[in-house]
Amino acid sequence: AAIYRKYSADGGQTFGADIKLADHSCECCRIALLPINDGKVLAMWRHVFDGSIRDHATAFIDGEKLTKINRGSYDGWRLEACPHHGPALSPALNNQFHAVWFGEKKSVAAVRYGLLNKFGEPVGLARELPDPRAEHADIASFGSNVVIAWRSYNGKETEVKVWLSRDNGKKFQERLIHKTTLDNDYPQLLERSGEIYLLWRTEKEIYVEKIH
Repeated sequence: AAIYRKYSADGGQTFGADIKLADHSCECCRIALLPINDGKVLAMWRHVFDGSIRDHATAFIDGEKLTKINRGSYDGWRLEACPHHGPALSPALNNQFHAVWFGEKKSVAAVRYGLLNKFGEPVGLARELPDPRAEHADIASFGSNVVIAWRSYNGKETEVKVWLSRDNGKKFQERLIHKTTLDNDYPQLLERSGEIYLLWRTEKEIYVEKIH
């Protein structure tokens, strides 16, 4: 599988050619896209590195310009299958980026949080979320406020939890937000005018709550 991109300069009315960004991407994991203030977009996806290592790659998309591909995670997960868990991105202070992803490191499969530098490369060690059952995490931020949301099944109910930080990801607090026994989708986070909202679709409703 490969990653392709198309570019529009007129608000989506027309698009240019299909341009290959990278070969050897994971087959099914979602691609995270984050607009950058200078008009670029940061992309992060699960990449198949040499030896069937399914870590993550990052690249900045600047119109139709080709960009360098960097390593975004170093879990070293050797896997001959797609885990169906894509990453998520949000802006951080000091021209950095917050990232969450699912991976296996030293035989521990978990959702992890880490910082990326201005080139999309890891800064320091990634941290596991406090819930070992966490899956399909999303992340949003504004200033020094950071919210990570995820879904977790406790054997009877599906729960949505969040990890909250007010100091740019240095310290977090866990909070249970909602739970259901009904069929449900993955939680999504939305930042609007400095406020961060959680949206979670269940068989009954679309649950919305302001987190920050």
